[in-house]
Amino acid sequence: MKNILIPVDGSDYSLKAIEAGKQIANAFDSKVTILTVVPIELSRGVGRGNFLHVPTADGGMSDLSQQILNHAKKPFVGMPNEIKTVSKQGNVAELIVKYAHDNEIDLVIMGSHGMGALKTRIMTGSVTTKVLHHVNVPVLVIK
Repeated sequence: MKNILIPVDGSDYSLKAIEAGKQIANAFDSKVTILTVVPIELSRGVGRGNFLHVPTADGGMSDLSQQILNHAKKPFVGMPNEIKTVSKQGNVAELIVKYAHDNEIDLVIMGSHGMGALKTRIMTGSVTTKVLHHVNVPVLVIK
C-alpha cells in the first residue's frame, strides 16, 4: 500500500478516518493524500461565511478549506510519510473516484458519513456508497 487517499470534510467521521489512515500509513510506510471536495452548489453564493469552501480568484482555496486540510494533516506531523493535501470543487463522489483512479491510489479510507463545518451534510453515506461501487481499489469505511 504505497498510496492512501483520505477524503475529509471536517466531520468527526473524517477525523476518525484520518486516525485510521495514520496507523495504516505508519505500518506500510505509505504516502498519504488528504482530499477535500466542495460540492458546486455550496461554492456558489455571496457570503464567504456561508460556505464550507470558497474558491479564490486565483484558483486557490479559502482560509476555511485550508484550515480543514491543516487540521486533518496535524496527526501526521513528525511522521516520515509524505503527506499531500488537495482541494477540489464539484461532485464529491465522482471526484474522489476520479482522484483515486488518476493518482495510483492503493487504498481509500473514508468516514461512513460526514458533516461539513457548518453542520450541513457534505459527505453523506450516499457518497461513501457511490465511492464503494465505483472505485477500483479497496475502501476502508470508518464508522
